[in-house]
This record gives sequence, structure tokens and C-alpha cells, in this order.
Amino acid sequence: MKDKKLIVLYLAMIVVGLALLFTKSAPPPVEQKEERIVAEPPKKEEPKTEIINVAVAKHDINKKTILTKDDYYFKSIEVAINKERPKFITETAGIDAYVVKNNIAKDTVIEESLIASPNSEDYILLALKEGNFMFPFAIDPIDSYLMKNLKSGDLIDLYLFYGDETERNDRESKLVSPSRDFAKNRLKPIIVGKKVLYFDVGEEDLDKGYNKNKTAQVQLELSNQEIKVLRSLMTNSTIIMYPSTFKKNVENGLRLLSDKEKNWPLSEKDIFSGTRINTLKGN
Repeated sequence: MKDKKLIVLYLAMIVVGLALLFTKSAPPPVEQKEERIVAEPPKKEEPKTEIINVAVAKHDINKKTILTKDDYYFKSIEVAINKERPKFITETAGIDAYVVKNNIAKDTVIEESLIASPNSEDYILLALKEGNFMFPFAIDPIDSYLMKNLKSGDLIDLYLFYGDETERNDRESKLVSPSRDFAKNRLKPIIVGKKVLYFDVGEEDLDKGYNKNKTAQVQLELSNQEIKVLRSLMTNSTIIMYPSTFKKNVENGLRLLSDKEKNWPLSEKDIFSGTRINTLKGN
């Protein structure tokens, strides 16, 4: 009897176990999070070229030419980025009064290596024409306006400031510079159309105060003959410098001008003879 009870108990346990096995609930499904794939924006390709404005020769430019705005123009060109390239002129006022080192053909892009800046050693050597010399001309304080209005490559004219006087005990008239009588003072052009190489004193020095203790100078390009005449006159006469009335450099600046200068009356007496203009008459 006891064994039967045990068998029934075992059977009941088996039935309960099977029932529990089939009735056990399945585990809740695990929620899978959706991974959002963020697409990276396409990388912008950096431009490999850029557009710049450069100076270009308007016409064939000869060596030793001092540049003006009539010699070049600006145009846009496309150049490579991050690559070694020539140093172009990109500023509109970058090359005025510069001198050309070598011949430049028309429509050629002007590079820094082809020109020399004023006051540079190359400029001084190139700007001088063969046979000419640099001559320093002192600028009086009252004439400092020239330094603020003229630049390298501009032209100037040199005048003799003189008068025709007759002393009481001397019947002959004499030329003196300047005359003691203002009404008798005259201007006579002696050297015209000469090129300014450079000024020795810059704008910064002028702003600090320009006085007689600080002598400013302009370096002129003169021939040997012109220097002889000018240096001789400077020993006992007054020479005045004015901006030139000429548009181009005058090779022989000693030739006397015709009576076009009417700002001051000109004496009928020549300072130089007609055949040997480098000889003073002395009358």
C-alpha cells in the first residue's frame, strides 16, 4: 500500500512538472535599438586655383625705362594655389617710378624680378644713361614742396636767377645773381628736362621738421657738360629748380629755350654763346 502511494506521488509530480514546463511563459523579447547611421557630408574639394590681378606690359618696354602708368595695365589671371610661383605685381600703385632691369615684351606679366625700386642700388645703376652722372642738388626749405609733389623719374628745369645792373662809377652793365634791385631780377633757363633719380630725405623726415640744419638733396641725372656749367654757376649765383615744362627727358638740357617761359621776363642777353653753350659770356 505504501508503494502504491509513492508511485501515485511520483506520477503526480511528473504531471505537475510537465504542466509547469508547458505553461511557463516565454521571456519578453529584447528590444533592439535602431542605430541611426549619420551620413557624413561630402567633403568640399578645396579650389586648386585662384584669380588674381597682375600688372602687364602695355607695349615693349626697354631696359632702364622708368615705369609710369602709361607702361602697364592690370588684368585677371588664374594661378595655382599652394605652389611656388613668381612674385607678380598685384597693387595698382606698386611699380610707379620703378626702373626696368631687362627688356619686357608687350603683354608680358611684370614680375618683381624684372624691376628695381627707387633708392635701390640696382635702380641707381640702371636709371643712369651711359655717359651721365648723379649730381646732388641741395633743396632749400622753401622748396621742400618739390619733394612732396615730385617722385623718381619726374623731370625738373634749372633756372638762373639774375639781374643786369650798372654801377655808378662803371658804365658797363654787369650780370649779378640775384640783382639788388628786385625790379631788375630775371630768370633764364640753363638746364631743362632733367630726370630726378631720387630724394635723400623722405616724407617721414619732413614731418618731423625740416630746417636748415637738415639739408635735403635731390639726385639729378646730368651729363658731364651740364655738371660743369651748373657747378660753375653755383659758386656765386642763385640757381632755382622748378618742375619741368617738358614731358620727356631732354638729352641736351643745356640748349636754351625759346621765349615760351613768360612767367618772368627774360633778358635779351644770352648767358651762353650760341656756338659754345658751355662757355659763360661773363658780360
